[in-house]
Amino acid sequence: MFTISPSLYSADLLNIRQVLRSLEGFEHLHLDVDDGNFVRGISFGMDVIEGVAECTDIPLDAHLEVLNPMDYVAPLARAGVELICAHVEVLDFPSLFLSSVHRYGKKAGLALNIKTPIAYIEPYADQLDQLILVSCEADVDGLPFRRGVLKKLSEARLKLEEHTKIWVDGGVNKSNLRSVVDAGADGVVLGRAVFGSENPVDTYVQLLELGRGYEKERDSNAV
Repeated sequence: MFTISPSLYSADLLNIRQVLRSLEGFEHLHLDVDDGNFVRGISFGMDVIEGVAECTDIPLDAHLEVLNPMDYVAPLARAGVELICAHVEVLDFPSLFLSSVHRYGKKAGLALNIKTPIAYIEPYADQLDQLILVSCEADVDGLPFRRGVLKKLSEARLKLEEHTKIWVDGGVNKSNLRSVVDAGADGVVLGRAVFGSENPVDTYVQLLELGRGYEKERDSNAV
């Protein structure tokens, strides 16, 4: 079923505890882990992630935008993060990363920047629980959704196993959500579209209902 994972990095970071208490009904919560090298920004360290995990029962997923993803697997797993995803662009041995995450009993995924073809993850399709397709330049806030990712999304859906969830991350909002779902997305990561609204919980619920409605139409048309 279609899902939304709101990115905590777009919330009020000075009041994380209060924010977490307000997120009633959220099914996922996304942690962008940025090291200041793979991307310019620096987001959450492990102390903060551990604190977040202690303050909420919402399942957490981590998107590692870092140069050395292997260093994060054990700490994230011990903290209770349920899904750990790293960029194939920095992994010399993607299979090793995926296997390491699975050994901790967690779900494992790979992420692709806009310029990276789907072919890069095909050899690892049987190990993937998730694929994240970045849909705007990850290094700059506020850049628009790049519609070219829709073709990659459709291609990925044809090549990956049915159980592998494909999420789109970057610039997704109410205006382009239908296109993303129609192309085959199982979920999206939303930042400002949720936490930039006056009522993040209401906005989350509305967008989730929209997405699931689009998914139902898509699947009905495919029969």
